[in-house]
Amino acid sequence: MTPARHTFTDAQWQRIEPLMPPCKGRPGGAHRTFFDALLWMARTGAAWRDLPEQLGKWNVVYQRYAYWCGKGHFERFFQGVQQPDLEEVMVDSTCCRAHQSSAGARKTSGPQAIGITRGGLNTKIHAVCDALGNPLRFVLTPGQRHDSKPVPELLDGLQAKALLADKAYDSDTIVQSAQAQGMQVIIPSRVNRKKQRVLDRHRYKARHLVENLFQRMKVFRRVATRFDKLDVTFLGFVHIAGTMKWLH
Repeated sequence: MTPARHTFTDAQWQRIEPLMPPCKGRPGGAHRTFFDALLWMARTGAAWRDLPEQLGKWNVVYQRYAYWCGKGHFERFFQGVQQPDLEEVMVDSTCCRAHQSSAGARKTSGPQAIGITRGGLNTKIHAVCDALGNPLRFVLTPGQRHDSKPVPELLDGLQAKALLADKAYDSDTIVQSAQAQGMQVIIPSRVNRKKQRVLDRHRYKARHLVENLFQRMKVFRRVATRFDKLDVTFLGFVHIAGTMKWLH
């Protein structure tokens, strides 16, 4: 029997079940058992072969998971449970160590988003969250990629009133992009910027919420350490962790 924290509660399932694609040739409860299996994998960080038998055959679950990742289902579930507070949004990133088993994918299999830094193989998760610290979007890059590069993609189309970020994000591209979307920019100016912006320090204090988000995300061991070879399957677990943040 799997622990309660490794399975969906009835209340959580009621929120996500309407987003499920139709069951094709499977009994109606198959989706929930499948999701319990993925939640168990995400929380424990175990190898697929160690999946408890009551949650399904590991290879069947894995093949279905990889197929759904390719279809973008987990991003759709993640977006479907959101009820964001867009008074302000915050961006930041965190590095995740990539286990040696995540390396070695064929180039023809798809992008990996794995880089090499002094700490070894790693992947960087870039995120934007709402005013309450709930995740809105994720982007993966190799670990050596600069934090500011994915920000235009993270912010594209967001109708927020303000953008909070640390000094690493003080670039003309980010500032102009945010202002073009009607956001107040609350980012400390770099010392070499000729015209220093006035910083709303009271509102800037809320930026810790995006850092707290990453701490909660890394409770899921399959997010804290990357075991997946392809970025699409790793991002699937990131979206599952983000979905659980909203469901809590």
